[in-house]
Amino acid sequence: MNVVNPTNDEPGRIDLYGTVGVDPWSGDEQSITAKGVKKAIEQIDGDSVDVHINSYGGIAFEGIGIYNVLKESDKTVNVYIDAIAASAASLIAMAGDTIFMPKNAQLMVHHASTLEYGNANDFEKVIQSLNAMDKSMILTYESRFKGTEAELRELLDAETFLTSDEALAFGFVDKIVDYDSDEDDSDESNADIKNRLFSKYSKEPIAAEAKEDTSTSEDSSKEAVIDLDIKEPQESFAEKLINLI
Repeated sequence: MNVVNPTNDEPGRIDLYGTVGVDPWSGDEQSITAKGVKKAIEQIDGDSVDVHINSYGGIAFEGIGIYNVLKESDKTVNVYIDAIAASAASLIAMAGDTIFMPKNAQLMVHHASTLEYGNANDFEKVIQSLNAMDKSMILTYESRFKGTEAELRELLDAETFLTSDEALAFGFVDKIVDYDSDEDDSDESNADIKNRLFSKYSKEPIAAEAKEDTSTSEDSSKEAVIDLDIKEPQESFAEKLINLI
């Protein structure tokens, strides 16, 4: 998790990249926790904060905890789904006062799940816990979802990956971000940009190579035509038979 304080007119920023909850493999660096987000919010000055999410999820209770921390904040929360907000991370995203999603990003929702071992009584308790967790998740999604609870449950049943258009239609996000549609203030043409990029791997400009290839192709064509002109036509097999007769 990365925290950036506001500069000039830019709001503070929190990057939630990693696992929701304590990640036992990568440690605190890739762990997203309610405690960490609360501390980050307190460190950021200003009236608003941009929260950027790129996470496959993790622990549902931790996701709901982070959701509530952001909701309780006195700051305006702008959420950006940078690539994927899946499972518990999708719960966090719902805390945004405004939620932005690039056109090539995705949001995934599903039912609560877990691993367990034991006897029948143990599994009955697990089922009860999962059903209770589903209710908490549904309440979180319903704060934004445009549709019925039955429709929301259908999405959870299918473990649905939503495109930006679909997420917008269901009310999970407010605005689709299309970075390609922004006006380019650069005076550099597309051809110049390509040549500059490919020049890292080639000593000669792309345009020169293309011209050289064209001229070589033209020369080969001319040679082929000349060869056809100077070669005598060969007799066909039928003509040879006639001459023999």
